[in-house]
Amino acid sequence: MPRYLQKSLLLGIGVLAALCPPSCQQQKVAPGIYPEPRTGFFSRRAQVRLVQEKADVAVIFIGGFSEQVLTHFRAVYEMTPPLPTGGKQVRAFYAWDGGRGCLPFHSTRLLRNDLQAFLKINPEADIIFIGHSYGGSAIMDAIRKLDCSHGKILAVTLDAVSCRERSMPRHRAPGVDYWINVYCHPYRHPKDLAAMVGGQWRECPQADVNICFSGKQRDAKGRRYQHARPDALFTETSPPTGISALELLRNACLNHNLGN
Repeated sequence: MPRYLQKSLLLGIGVLAALCPPSCQQQKVAPGIYPEPRTGFFSRRAQVRLVQEKADVAVIFIGGFSEQVLTHFRAVYEMTPPLPTGGKQVRAFYAWDGGRGCLPFHSTRLLRNDLQAFLKINPEADIIFIGHSYGGSAIMDAIRKLDCSHGKILAVTLDAVSCRERSMPRHRAPGVDYWINVYCHPYRHPKDLAAMVGGQWRECPQADVNICFSGKQRDAKGRRYQHARPDALFTETSPPTGISALELLRNACLNHNLGN
C-alpha cells in the first residue's frame, strides 16, 4: 500500500477514535517529565525522539500496532512520573515500526540510530525500556543490535507479541540487567484477538519477574484486564505477585543505582 494511503487510513481511524467515548486519552501529564510531552490530537500521535544532549538516564517507551491511532500506551508514557534515578533523566516515545504504519516492513532502525547517537554523547548512560505489544518485542530487537558502550539496561514488556521470526525466540537480549514481563492470560475480550493472532509471548522463563493478569478479572475501573489497556497492566497489582510492574521498576532503579 502506498505511504500516502497508509497515512490517510491512520488519519481516518484516528478521527473515528477521537469521536469514541473518552478513555485514557484524557490522562493528565505527570509533572517533571523532560522533555515535556506534547499534547493535542496530532502531537499525541507523533513519535518523541530521544534528545541528543548530556544525560544520565534515558527512559524509552515503545508503542505497539495501532498505537498511533488509539494512544492507549501513549497515555502510560504521559502519566508515568519520573523514575527514581540519579542525574538527569530524559524520556522518549517511539512507534514499534518507526512510525511507518506498515506491518510487513516494520523496523527499529530509527530508535537504534537515535540511541546510538545518544550513547556516543553519554557512553555510560543507563537505559530503561518500556514496551507494549509489538513494542515489547521491539525492545529486545533493538537491544540485540546495540554495538556501543552503555550503562545498565532495564526492560519492561507489557503483553508483548511478535510476528517476525527474529523476535519469536522471546529470549533475553544480551546486556539486559533486569527484565519485568507482564502478560494477560487467558484472554477474554474481543479486542484481544489481534494480540492472539500476532503471537503472544505470555510467560518468559528468562525474565526476572513474570506478572500474569487474568482476563476474567476486572481492573480498578471495572474493565476486564485486556491487551488493549496497558495502563492497568503496568500500574495495578497482580494477586500472584502482590506488586505492580511500575513499583517493581521503581525498586529496580534504586537497587541498580541507576544514574549514579
